[in-house]
Amino acid sequence: MAHFLIKRSNAFRELHRSNSKNKGYFEITIRNKKYDPPSVKIKVGDTVYVAETNGGIYAKGNVVTTNEVEEFTRIEEVLTFSKQFNDEAYWMDKIRVFSERLQEDENYRLRCHQYFINQKLLSNTIPYNGPLSKYDASLKKGLASIFFTLTGEDVTYLEGNPDFSLKQVGTLKPEIPGNLRLKIYSFFNRTHAISHLIDIDHFVPKSVGGPGNIIENLVPIGFSLNRYKNDSIPKSFFVVATREEYQPKLSTTKKDIVKLAGLQDDFISTRKYPEAKKIALSINASIQKWNISDARQFYLEVSQAFNPLYVQQLKLLEKEIY
Repeated sequence: MAHFLIKRSNAFRELHRSNSKNKGYFEITIRNKKYDPPSVKIKVGDTVYVAETNGGIYAKGNVVTTNEVEEFTRIEEVLTFSKQFNDEAYWMDKIRVFSERLQEDENYRLRCHQYFINQKLLSNTIPYNGPLSKYDASLKKGLASIFFTLTGEDVTYLEGNPDFSLKQVGTLKPEIPGNLRLKIYSFFNRTHAISHLIDIDHFVPKSVGGPGNIIENLVPIGFSLNRYKNDSIPKSFFVVATREEYQPKLSTTKKDIVKLAGLQDDFISTRKYPEAKKIALSINASIQKWNISDARQFYLEVSQAFNPLYVQQLKLLEKEIY
């Protein structure tokens, strides 16, 4: 039996749906010569590993059904066919490309191959380490949302003792890496049986300099709460900044921070307290200059002061990640 890897962008938001006895996928080609999607080579019983484009492999399954290739010559046909899939953004992009190609050459065809697998969420997501690095879209362009045939070396690695760890970070950065986002989501999905869509958010907001590449400043959060929280700053951030061990390393004086640390609000609105944004930016700018271990400890204490139970989970997650 053969083994394949498929990648889907932002798939981490669908992790709670990953255990499925009949999970459908499809691949598409748009060509002016007969060129079937690469997935036509799969057969019933083959193994498919499912990955998030920039995050790593999070599920696998065996093929249970593989359909015949559907061929379309007109936009209207594709519009009708695509209604069965809950992925409007993806299909509209394909339809746009198909429309442009048809204007160039009426011989263009859109071909779609659909197949189904008995899919199960992995107990731990597998980053693009070792032999899998060749599939890492962050290292090589053109590897997003593509169907791959895995090599014997790949399969031996995946079914043996793969490296589950993420690379240690040396500097703080604002963006949340896809592999870290997926690790956090997968962990909380397994340990807390998440049944609704969530995002992974900066606890100390990105807008005031909060980092996104360390787990100590990240938190799984419901979309509604994310909108409610917006760019508000957790009060615990200012509380920790007043501590004596950190004061000598901050450019902002304790006097400026104490007022914010003493407010009743759990989250400090920058609209209500505009000075909070300026002070938070200054504090985070100072932390950027610290060594990474001290910086991580600071943000861990911020989370600890707000929610000690969550930090217990973070420490368990950290053992999985590093």
